[in-house]
Amino acid sequence: MFSLNNHLELRRVTISSLVTCIYLPSIVTVISYKGLLYSVGNASSLYILVLIFVAELMKSFYLNSNNDLHIKKKASKSRAGDIVKSFVFLLGVMFSFFVGIILFGAPVLEYHEETLMLSCLLTLLTVFPLIAHTGMELAIQLLFGVKNFSRDTIIAMLVNNALLTVCGAWLGAVVIPLDWNTPWQQWPIPCYLGAIGGYLLSNVLTVTKVTLMSAANKYPVLNIVVNMINRLHISK
Repeated sequence: MFSLNNHLELRRVTISSLVTCIYLPSIVTVISYKGLLYSVGNASSLYILVLIFVAELMKSFYLNSNNDLHIKKKASKSRAGDIVKSFVFLLGVMFSFFVGIILFGAPVLEYHEETLMLSCLLTLLTVFPLIAHTGMELAIQLLFGVKNFSRDTIIAMLVNNALLTVCGAWLGAVVIPLDWNTPWQQWPIPCYLGAIGGYLLSNVLTVTKVTLMSAANKYPVLNIVVNMINRLHISK
């Protein structure tokens, strides 16, 4: 739940979401201007994933910057092992996305490279930020519902981002079978851009929600809009 009582978390969530609202549209704008939009599903567009990885990693550093120094020192002793475990887990998540995408109708005997690139993107935008913020063990517990995240504003934001990212990729597939004969209908461009769009939408909603929650103290009528945005988020 997003609570106005925790001003520090709200500020970090807002700044993190604002950064996303800047860097993701910038990437899409640049590759569109350079005429590279139709190659986003190929290995030649690996640089996009690298940029997203760096951006999300920097955001995680910012979100974690308020951790207690003693906890950081204690965690640093086993950091190398945790990184290896997290990397292996992310590979498993990527493979799960790969298999899941095929089960949902992706080409089985061709376009493996494109499907793999989409799997990498989904992993970076869904599970990676959660692991970078909480660590692998807690992330697994959150993903499988063992832990409750409703009282943590940052985790609620990350889970919301993951949910809308997957929904965006799924909705993007709707246009692929349509008989429009346009270049951007080629697999997996609509799903790729749909995932980015879903992730971006979630961050826009987060910024809007926090802003309206703050303003609702002065203008209670804005609570109606906040409740509408809550319906698009899984944390209420």
